[in-house]
Amino acid sequence: VEERSKSNEDIKAFSDELKRCFSKDEIEEIARETGFVKRKGKIKACEFVCLCCFMNVEVANNTLVTLCSKLSEKAGILVSNQALDQRLNERCVTFLKKVFEKLLHQTITNNTRITSRWDEYFKRIRILDSTAFQVPENYKNIYPGSGGCSKPSGVKIQLEYELISGCLLNVQVGAGSESDNTFGSKIRDTIKVGDLILRDLGYFNFEDFLDLEKRKAFYISRLKPNIAVYIESNDIEYYKSGTPKKSSLFKRIYICDIMKQMNAGEHYEINDVYIGQEKKLKARLVLYKLTSEQLRKRSQKCEKNAKKKGIKKSNSTIELLGISMYITNIKQRILSAKQVYELYTLRWQIEIIFKTWKSIFHIHAVKQVKIERFQCQLYGKLILILLSSTIIFKMRTLIMKNKELEASEMKVSEIVHEYIDRLYFDLIKFPSKTFNNLKSVFKNIVKNGLKSHRKDKKTVFDILGVCYKQMSTKVKFAA
Repeated sequence: VEERSKSNEDIKAFSDELKRCFSKDEIEEIARETGFVKRKGKIKACEFVCLCCFMNVEVANNTLVTLCSKLSEKAGILVSNQALDQRLNERCVTFLKKVFEKLLHQTITNNTRITSRWDEYFKRIRILDSTAFQVPENYKNIYPGSGGCSKPSGVKIQLEYELISGCLLNVQVGAGSESDNTFGSKIRDTIKVGDLILRDLGYFNFEDFLDLEKRKAFYISRLKPNIAVYIESNDIEYYKSGTPKKSSLFKRIYICDIMKQMNAGEHYEINDVYIGQEKKLKARLVLYKLTSEQLRKRSQKCEKNAKKKGIKKSNSTIELLGISMYITNIKQRILSAKQVYELYTLRWQIEIIFKTWKSIFHIHAVKQVKIERFQCQLYGKLILILLSSTIIFKMRTLIMKNKELEASEMKVSEIVHEYIDRLYFDLIKFPSKTFNNLKSVFKNIVKNGLKSHRKDKKTVFDILGVCYKQMSTKVKFAA
């Protein structure tokens, strides 16, 4: 009874926070600010948000007849196809984009942190990556594709989120042709002391690493196979004047030679290496030799990606497929070589988020319609995802806090997706029902949304060192 009372108290607090951040008045105010609403019309701003985000209908995929029918059925609003089409314009796009941006900067996930063994060292664990999808060719002037074997038009979304709280930190919608490499530089000023940054090779940038050092933040990154690695030389040569020869100060090391001496599944590290021809970056190098099964999967993926992009991998890249190379500025006393590898695997959690975006929320599905209508759907989906994400990560925290159980991101996403339309409708029309709706979501997740644990495979909570129970109610102390 006491446990139920505490969970109800937490859900009630979250319900009140949702109502404060996502209210009818808030949406109407944004509509006036952006000029979306200038005079009283048949469709109110909050009902338009409902159509574009929460009626389980897609404004760029369904017909105008279907959209008008949905408005009539769900909101009792009768509007013609032509009138609705005229409302799907640039002002509407600006309005939805503003709603999304305002929601993104709300502090709604402030209390969703889970206590981790790494809290002593890392204030936040920030994961950055991008997802892309193709759009009709007539959008290419605004959303040019990335070239090569790709389609001429594409959209790329940059996402950085905080692993422990689930808070979405940075989201940028752009063209498929935009480079990942420059995005890290754009968000430098958001980095704080103690942040741990996890990014893939697409964001590999010497200047970003040096900037992180200056800001007293941490990073773990994979190392590109074609980048030279040096160590300080023990055989320094000198000129007659006694000045050391610059060319003899450092000795290049070759990863492929080290790899040949390693056993499958083994870790190896060098504390101080200098990266790149200019040797600007001093870092710790950690190597992990793949098992035969891991190598088989990586080789298949590499071959598939090369074929998709129409490129041929270099011999050095192919030779080093059997080893994972990481650089970090985290000292050995804090992280062992094995823990460096394990923490970096957490980067794949963002791939799960992108998988839900496409398989559950269908952000990539679009037919050939006027571009404003597509953009209304795009920002509508992002609003839907943002509100859903807030609920998903809050529920993960509440289930850990009140039940000491680990929720599955995919399962929770599916469950929240089934409730999200009703949750929005009640937030706007009947706010008092929000608490009971969230309570139903919580119960459903406890019943159907828990993580399935596989033998010898660590979960996110295991790697983070979170103490929790498995479904057998046996307490698991994560290593």
